Amino acid sequence: MLAGMGQGVSGAPDPMASQMAQLLAGSDLDELREIVRRWVAEAPTEGVRRHYQELGGRLVDLKAALAENPVQPTIAELEQALTMMLRLAASSPRT
Repeated sequence: MLAGMGQGVSGAPDPMASQMAQLLAGSDLDELREIVRRWVAEAPTEGVRRHYQELGGRLVDLKAALAENPVQPTIAELEQALTMMLRLAASSPRT
């Protein structure tokens, strides 16, 4: 499903991407929503809370989209795609 997405991504996957891939692969949608709720509830500051809400919302959206596909990506494919996304986000100027 994500064949070829890792082209241009060299080296080991980003540690955060690996953790997100494990969450996506190892949790159902309701479990993931509960994890995000806990992140938000336990956030130490309002800024972190907003960050967790945004990140968590995107992970839930991604999990929902992946659930609609008949073939699920492997953890390695998720790690590659998420590593690429994190690198792109880090290289993009903030608005």
